[in-house]
Amino acid sequence: MASRRPYDDTKSLLAAILGIPALAGFVYLLLVLVNVVWRDYGLGAGAAVFVVGFVALSYGSFRAVELVRASGGR
Repeated sequence: MASRRPYDDTKSLLAAILGIPALAGFVYLLLVLVNVVWRDYGLGAGAAVFVVGFVALSYGSFRAVELVRASGGR
């Protein structure tokens, strides 16, 4: 454990504390956007926005986890 830098656990904890509510907020915004697009342009457009948003959120979450791991976190 001597190879770990000080505050690595703290940074990981802060990333989780800030990241989980941020992800929940982005999911909420995605659902609001899908609802608006579905209402204005139909089911097909709403489904397309949902798929694109889901892929973007998945990729963003994956990259965030990789960045935390690369910085020495959990």
